[in-house]
Amino acid sequence: MPKSFKNQVVLYLKKYALRKRGVVIYNNSVFSNTTFQGTATVEPYCRISGDPVISIGSNFYMNAACHLLGEIYIGDNVLIGPKTVIWGRDHGISKAEIIKLQPHKKKPIYIGSDVWIAANVTILKGVSIGTGAIVGAGAVVTKDVPEYAIVVGNPAKVIKYRE
Repeated sequence: MPKSFKNQVVLYLKKYALRKRGVVIYNNSVFSNTTFQGTATVEPYCRISGDPVISIGSNFYMNAACHLLGEIYIGDNVLIGPKTVIWGRDHGISKAEIIKLQPHKKKPIYIGSDVWIAANVTILKGVSIGTGAIVGAGAVVTKDVPEYAIVVGNPAKVIKYRE
């Protein structure tokens, strides 16, 4: 959303209305095509862009400088650490056409309830993260994460399960 005065006013009014419902979105954070099902806190410098929609459950917390883009469904009681990227699309890679001109490849991302995603995590398109899972700092998630699994690394791998 460009930073015109009109757009700034519209964003302020949306944030004000959400705050009355228990959704706190701090300064320098923007969002579009996003629905909040309950209470939420979004720290500064975050960008949430639904393509076509991002649905966020209740009691959600997202730390500073995160970027969410694509079709993303997030359950209740989810914590997201700073500088996390959840990216539901990428470019085509056919050699018949330059990459910049290729259409985006999109797949939805599903994040269950009671999930903790630590700092500097990257979650790529088409991934599902099961209920109760923990994604360790710096992980790159390219495949589904089972319920209550703890995953770390690049690419993310299960190291154990929550008891």
